[in-house]
Amino acid sequence: MAETLIKALVKNQLLAVPPVRERVMRRKYARPYVPAKNSLEYVRDVYDNASTRIASHHPITGTVLEIGPGGNLGATLLFIDAGCDHGVCIDAHPLLSDQSQLYRDLLPDAEQALAAVDYRHPDPIETTQLPDASFDIIFSAACLEHVPDPPAAIRSVYRMLKPGGATTHSIDLRDHRDFNRPHDFLRYSDRMWNLTYGRALVNQNRWRASDWEREFRTAGFVDIEIEPAETHAVDDQTRSEMASRFREMPAADLEMTLINLTAVKPD
Repeated sequence: MAETLIKALVKNQLLAVPPVRERVMRRKYARPYVPAKNSLEYVRDVYDNASTRIASHHPITGTVLEIGPGGNLGATLLFIDAGCDHGVCIDAHPLLSDQSQLYRDLLPDAEQALAAVDYRHPDPIETTQLPDASFDIIFSAACLEHVPDPPAAIRSVYRMLKPGGATTHSIDLRDHRDFNRPHDFLRYSDRMWNLTYGRALVNQNRWRASDWEREFRTAGFVDIEIEPAETHAVDDQTRSEMASRFREMPAADLEMTLINLTAVKPD
């Protein structure tokens, strides 16, 4: 454990050096995006998950924003095909590969749907300058757990959503360093986590379900629904090893490792 921490501390410090960080980023983004997330099955699952939750609060019409599409724009294209007239996708990083064949496999007229979608990068959700009240629907999949400033991200979503608009997000709360040990990163205090992993190319904010619910409510959202999609039990030994702020949380909060959060901006 001590050796792992020392290596993480050294790596984190090296990533503060601009030439080193630039070289590591070039190497990372030269590799293909996770292949499974560029599959028809995954894209359709993202769309079905998001659209089902949106449809319970708002028709699939108007303008749609996807935050952090990652490797492709497929889910947004399906929103366009289902009835939205315009889409925007924003990401902190560029698309990593050409997915033209995926789009043709998804839709018979993919080119028409693509013409209705704007892609913007680098455009982090926390600082985007997209206009106020400009979207009927905002969604994301496996993205919000990576934003460095969750309250700012939530405020941006609220600002850009039209009154009466709906937003839904699938948020993966596991430790991404090792999905088989989903709670490991909760052992670190905030200070130690920032010292060892604060400059990681892929940020993990470590928020739990209650943190997300609280901040969506603080931002002004109503009809907030949190559905656990995956849970992992936390035994007494695991809890005892957690940093104090996590150790004091209810077991149900700690055990939720994948959630779907849906909310509405009041009229």
